[in-house]
Amino acid sequence: MSGRSSLLSLALLGACGHSAPKQPEADPGVVKTLAKKMADNMPTPAAVRLCTKADYQGIPTLTFRTLLQLAGEPLLPNPEHADWINPPQLDTDAFHTVASGDRHAAAQLLAAPGWLVYKVDMVNAPIALGVKELKIGTVGARAIRYNTKTGLPDCVEVFYFQNDRAKSDAAIQKCDRAIIDPAVAKDMRDDLTAQYLTHAPRGQ
Repeated sequence: MSGRSSLLSLALLGACGHSAPKQPEADPGVVKTLAKKMADNMPTPAAVRLCTKADYQGIPTLTFRTLLQLAGEPLLPNPEHADWINPPQLDTDAFHTVASGDRHAAAQLLAAPGWLVYKVDMVNAPIALGVKELKIGTVGARAIRYNTKTGLPDCVEVFYFQNDRAKSDAAIQKCDRAIIDPAVAKDMRDDLTAQYLTHAPRGQ
C-alpha cells in the first residue's frame, strides 16, 4: 500500500510541475502605431472593394473614436466623435485593456488578420443634438476592415440608420417649446445608440 501511495504522490508532483503554457505577449506601443496608421488611411467608398459578411468573421471591432484614442490623436468637438454615437459596446474588450498596457491584449490584437472599424461620417439628428428642426434623426457611417499587417483598408461598407419612427414622432409631439427639452434630446440620442448597435455590420 505504501508503494502504491508513493507512486501516486510522484505522479501528482509530476503533474503539478508542468505549468500552463505562457500566454503570448506583445508591445502595446506597436498597437498604438498601427492604430495611428489606420486612422491616417481613411478610404472613400470607391477606393477599396465592398466588404462582404466573410470579411467580418473572427476579427476584433472598434469605433473610430476608440481608434483615435489608441493612436493618441485628438477628438474633434463634433457630433461624429461624441461618446454617445460611438458606443463602447462595439469595441472588443482587448482594445480597452491594451490602452492600459496589457501585453496579452496587444498580442491578441496584433495576431488578428484584421480590425473592423466603425466610423460615423454624418449625424443629421437635430432633436438629438438639441436643435429645433423637427425631423427624424439619420446617421451615416462606414464599416472599414483594416489589414493588421499593412495598416491599410481591405474593404469598406457604407450604412445608415435612423431613429425609431414611433419614438421620433412622439419626440416631435413634445417639441412644442422654443427649445428642445434635454430629456427628449437624450431619448433620441439613446435611441440612435440602440439603432447603431442593431444595424452595425458584423460577423455572425
